[in-house]
Amino acid sequence: MPGRKHLIAVNRAIKAGDLDEKGLDAPTIELARDLARQMDACDGPAPVRLQGNYLSATKDLARAARASRDARARATLAANRAAAAAARTGQAEPDGPPELKLVNPPKTALEKFRDQHLPHAGTG
Repeated sequence: MPGRKHLIAVNRAIKAGDLDEKGLDAPTIELARDLARQMDACDGPAPVRLQGNYLSATKDLARAARASRDARARATLAANRAAAAAARTGQAEPDGPPELKLVNPPKTALEKFRDQHLPHAGTG
């Protein structure tokens, strides 16, 4: 029975990188797993081309993990800045979306004329 050291390493990298197996990272993850299985299935040293493809896929996993980590860091930073701004103004952080208020726009000259000279024109 062949070993599974490469597949286990790839799965650990996916977990450590908190990569989304059902999102944009899915193709990279599947490719890395397939190549890891091929590496594990080799009896003896793997062919050089397979090794190169495997290393390239693991670099792509690392790049995706960095991008995911950076996106989370930016989101956390934005939330912290919003909380700090709310604290400076003495307001609590809002629990939901901002309240929307409907405002009637000012009447145009034509609407004013119509209301003055044709008072019942709007009913009908």
